[in-house]
Amino acid sequence: MIMPNIKVTKTLLKDICDRLAVGDSLIKICKDTAMPDYRSVIRKVQQDEEMWEMYRRGRILQAEYYSDHINDLATSPLPEGEEVDSRILNAEVQRRRLEIDTLKWTFARIQPYGLRDKKEDANTNNGSIVLTWANGEVTASGS
Repeated sequence: MIMPNIKVTKTLLKDICDRLAVGDSLIKICKDTAMPDYRSVIRKVQQDEEMWEMYRRGRILQAEYYSDHINDLATSPLPEGEEVDSRILNAEVQRRRLEIDTLKWTFARIQPYGLRDKKEDANTNNGSIVLTWANGEVTASGS
């Protein structure tokens, strides 16, 4: 069955961004029957500056959701009881570790500058020392 091509409008993109903000992937969203295909959304946000800004903000909020989800995964208790096999517990720890690592990697790419997406909000002091030569003299700056 061929799905009709659904036009990406600002109203529809707002719905997409709202779903991004609660952790849904764009692939998952676009698989819904009332949504445009993935390629159409990506093309539209590349062509339209206002839609790009909406999409970017949706992705920033998605990263915030991932941050909370990472904390929930890390702090939720493991299953308890005499019937729980230690191999099952180990598998659950490894699954959580993999999920957290994946979310951290994604989070770092979606939102490198914090919630406001401003470079000045990022921690730019990483403890490095920069040496520069000016008029033959060596000067050091940094921490």
